[in-house]
Amino acid sequence: MKIPYSTLTSASMLASRAADLQCLGSSTGMPLSPGTYSEPLRPQVHYTPSENFSNDPNGLIYANNLYHIYHQWNAKANLPGYQNWGHATSEDLVHWTLHPAAITPDSEDGPFIFSGSAIIDFDNDSGIFNDTTASDNRLLAFYTSASDDKQTQNIAYSTDGGYSYTKRPEPVIDIDNSQFRDPKVFWYEPDSKWVMIVSLASQHEMIIYDSNNLLDWTETSRFGNVGQLGYQYECPDLFPLKIEGSDEEKWVLITSVNPGAINGGGSATSYFIGDFDGKKFTPVDLAVHEMDFGYDNYAGVTFNNIPDGRRLWLGWSSNWLYAAEVPTAPWRSSLSLVHELSLARVNLTDQEESLMLRHKPVDLSTLTTDTVKETSTSTNSDSVEFPTDGAVDFTAHLSFNSLNSNSSSKSASRITIESEDAQNSIEIGLQFSDHIAYINRANSGWSNAIFESVSATSIHIPDDQKVSLRAIVDHSQLELFIQDGIHLGSMVFFFEDGRVPARLHYSNDKGVQTDYFRLDALKSIWQC
Repeated sequence: MKIPYSTLTSASMLASRAADLQCLGSSTGMPLSPGTYSEPLRPQVHYTPSENFSNDPNGLIYANNLYHIYHQWNAKANLPGYQNWGHATSEDLVHWTLHPAAITPDSEDGPFIFSGSAIIDFDNDSGIFNDTTASDNRLLAFYTSASDDKQTQNIAYSTDGGYSYTKRPEPVIDIDNSQFRDPKVFWYEPDSKWVMIVSLASQHEMIIYDSNNLLDWTETSRFGNVGQLGYQYECPDLFPLKIEGSDEEKWVLITSVNPGAINGGGSATSYFIGDFDGKKFTPVDLAVHEMDFGYDNYAGVTFNNIPDGRRLWLGWSSNWLYAAEVPTAPWRSSLSLVHELSLARVNLTDQEESLMLRHKPVDLSTLTTDTVKETSTSTNSDSVEFPTDGAVDFTAHLSFNSLNSNSSSKSASRITIESEDAQNSIEIGLQFSDHIAYINRANSGWSNAIFESVSATSIHIPDDQKVSLRAIVDHSQLELFIQDGIHLGSMVFFFEDGRVPARLHYSNDKGVQTDYFRLDALKSIWQC
């Protein structure tokens, strides 16, 4: 029997659950309030701070057997502003322990702590540490110190493994510019040096610097004025990846654009693939590669110091067009799942091959409570009820036979995720006829004038006319992986009046078959 969501969120149960969740910590350092992490719109397998507005992930790093995420966070209100570095840690990239802000402004008027990165200064290249600090506790955070008239790149250091930081007052880079931000610092092994890439936002450029001591930086090159220009460049990243199935290595340069992105005019992320010689990034071409065809993936960056060599990425799941207005309280905004990135060769046509990023979400098997349905019998339509909490992970393998199709149709497959009373829904669609995938949230409930409804992309469909879909549906958040993550679509949606996703049904046009389907129920990460 399906238990009504209202029953699960009774006052007594919320109070009891709040007491049980204190082991999670909190973003403010204060005990969690009754009902925290039980709100109908609160994602249950994606990270959110316990309260208030959050945005860009910062300083992602593995240190002392823990994954640390920092992120932009307003310690005072559920609106953008008063930027701190919020903080959480994890042993498995799935379950998170909340901590108070790690770096905070000196005053109500700033300067504020904008985005950046973190490294471990194992060999004390900076000279900041002494022998009383163990080498693996020597964390340095590079961040943008932001005031109304200037943005500079600054350092804060930690001696306790990244839980608290002391800001050094003098910047390490100051070019007297008010739109100069988001430093990503990493170790470049071939030249045994540190490299920084930072955005010169309003000039649509990324500046690359190098250093031997982490304090004195020399500009080596600039890259920009290409791709999605938009209004400003932000949150750059630069990292190497091996091409799948080979030893060949390429470098990926990520830049986030806001506003004016190609997809919807708001904020979005694109990437370039090329080569890096320690001083200059040279792209193989200037084609615009979308990180995500949905509207809600921005400012994503990768972790430093991952011991097994994986390239792990994390993004902000919102859009500056409406991030401050979405109907969630006492928090606003979530992060994506952690993804492992790789580079794949994709045959776009018989004559055209392209390198593309592949996104693979972190292993969620520890959250699976039940396989609600699994079938390898080809079907044209079906309906599946969700478990009570509304968080599910489903996979569908689709195929198309043109001999059995109707030439007047789109040869489409449609997956609709809806509330118990069918008043709110979100649709995933695939059109074999024109190689289009889309997400439609027009009937999802909350909206405003700039909350775009439909996002679509051209997708790669091979000669065998087979397409794989995987989606994580999490209360108010959808991540869609097409063709094993070659295409990524991220969208938020806000069912109304306490509704949550309750069922899924799919239907196919003539000639399209669902050859395999599986839906797993996922338990909440917000429990002790």
